[in-house]
Amino acid sequence: MNLKVLKRRVGRDCFSLIFKKPAGFSFYPGQYLDIKLGGDTRAFTISSSPTEDFLMITTKKGISPFKKYLELLKAGDTVDSSHPAGTFILDELSPAVFLAGGIGITPFRSMIKYAVTNKIKTPITLIYSNSDNNFLFKEELNAWQKNYPKLEIIYINTVQHGRLKTLPTSPSGARYQLPIYYLAGSPSFVDDMEKILLEIGLDEINIRYDRFDGY
Repeated sequence: MNLKVLKRRVGRDCFSLIFKKPAGFSFYPGQYLDIKLGGDTRAFTISSSPTEDFLMITTKKGISPFKKYLELLKAGDTVDSSHPAGTFILDELSPAVFLAGGIGITPFRSMIKYAVTNKIKTPITLIYSNSDNNFLFKEELNAWQKNYPKLEIIYINTVQHGRLKTLPTSPSGARYQLPIYYLAGSPSFVDDMEKILLEIGLDEINIRYDRFDGY
């Protein structure tokens, strides 16, 4: 599949590429694409929502030739891509706790935008950890929280407050049903969060993972 770049957004340590959405293209919030440049292929979470009229991937800047080339793409350039894949997707029938570490926010941006647009009834708590106050998508997330009463967002600057050591056993609005915990970020972040969840007695069936191995 061929994707055409519409524009790019460059931040301090991350950048986004926005592509034209092919006709008939569909995916579940949280899925990823394999992007091919030259002879190399890397997986990138789709950070846009299925409800939006464009496709977006967002990633950290890097020093590898692949990342350098990707960051220099401009409007009109094209890339080869797989069709969407992955099982790290939102279960609309269960309350959700999203645990994001740094760039691990990308699948949750897709899921939250989807939930807000479709006004789904799933209570969502986002706990977003970052090493500074430069929280990616914070302006959008705060705006969505105002318009979606089932969304609660907690920001944690780990340099100021340390890494998260306790977790809620139930998100806001979820009184009786155990939530599903979605973990996304570096392997060490995901492993640490999993350990906390298992120590408080959560069953593995209620934990889902997206490890960003190239983090």
